[in-house]
Amino acid sequence: MLLCGHLEAFIKDLGEVALDSLHRKTVSREKLPVRFYYHISKGIVDEIRDTNDPDKVAKKVFALLEDDLCFWAQSGPFPCPIPADRFNRGFGNPAHDAIKTYFARFGYSEYQRDLDRQLKSRLPVVTNAVDHLVDVRNKIAHGDPNETKTPGEVGELTCLIRQYCIAADGVFASWFGRTLCSIR
Repeated sequence: MLLCGHLEAFIKDLGEVALDSLHRKTVSREKLPVRFYYHISKGIVDEIRDTNDPDKVAKKVFALLEDDLCFWAQSGPFPCPIPADRFNRGFGNPAHDAIKTYFARFGYSEYQRDLDRQLKSRLPVVTNAVDHLVDVRNKIAHGDPNETKTPGEVGELTCLIRQYCIAADGVFASWFGRTLCSIR
């Protein structure tokens, strides 16, 4: 379970470095996809979407404007840091497809292709290991008494997860540097 938590934290930390770089390096917001803004304000936007009472909707819109107005422009740099905890909301399952979807928040839609180029024939083995890790974590969390791993299996899984993290870090950082700004 710890290994899965470390993978999740690694991906979130990589995103946080990217978010910090966007603000610190005064990257123009014109380069970002519109979905990026949704993920900054996802919590309050979803509350607005799920509220029917006009008075409650209005209060939530006021809260959105008060808390997030500085983020909602499509040009110029961000005037304040982007809150990573809010941007990361909803990402808690570090399966391969979820990681791919998380990187798409930044506009990185070529992740699968780039990861394939990086890992080549190892791609299926490594991505299956990531998905297997998440599956094992879920089974353990739900009390499956038959789900166990030997120290050797944990070591092999750790090696594969490390390969995935190295490749993910490399392709994301490279894409981010070419598209938005350097994060290294």
